[in-house]
Amino acid sequence: MDSLNTAHPLALSILLNEDLYVIEPVENMPNTEVITAQKEEPQAAVENKTAIPVLHSTTVETQEIAKPQAPVNKPSFNYLGDNNKYLLVIVNDKTHQFINDKDLAFLLKILAAKKLDLHDIAILNTNSYTDLTFKDLKEYFACNKILTFGIDPKSLQIQGITANKAGEFEGVKILGTWALPLLDTDVKKKTIYWNELKNF
Repeated sequence: MDSLNTAHPLALSILLNEDLYVIEPVENMPNTEVITAQKEEPQAAVENKTAIPVLHSTTVETQEIAKPQAPVNKPSFNYLGDNNKYLLVIVNDKTHQFINDKDLAFLLKILAAKKLDLHDIAILNTNSYTDLTFKDLKEYFACNKILTFGIDPKSLQIQGITANKAGEFEGVKILGTWALPLLDTDVKKKTIYWNELKNF
């Protein structure tokens, strides 16, 4: 089929029934104002001119994105007991993961006199850890009392505590004494310790 060509105004008006626009390219120059030449006018006339807003290109300000901080590795501890009453018992047993059976039986006998059992406490063996600090222990165990057996409190960065005398350090009550085997075999030491523990 041949293409139809026409220049007749009537035919064009029938075929083309939509509005047509002619778009001429305009050079856009951001951040510049269009200035038109005008005749010089008196100063008063210049002041009465209406200000024409000028389109300025805007730049997006880059914001510094906060870098995620490296996670702090908090220490974790393996311990014996349920820590239901936030009482931390610290021992040093070089042959067992937590505590040997004989020392555990003696410790539980002492605690039973205070109406406590293994569910109420957490037993931590310092032999399994190096560089223990009071701050780490307090944060992890949320303890309000600490009993130490054969441990120098200074090794845990605890200051001002005297052996067999209940004291307090940073809101935590602390009582340190001899190692459990030594305490178990010496009645005099046992009496000294119990007199302090019963009011602890």
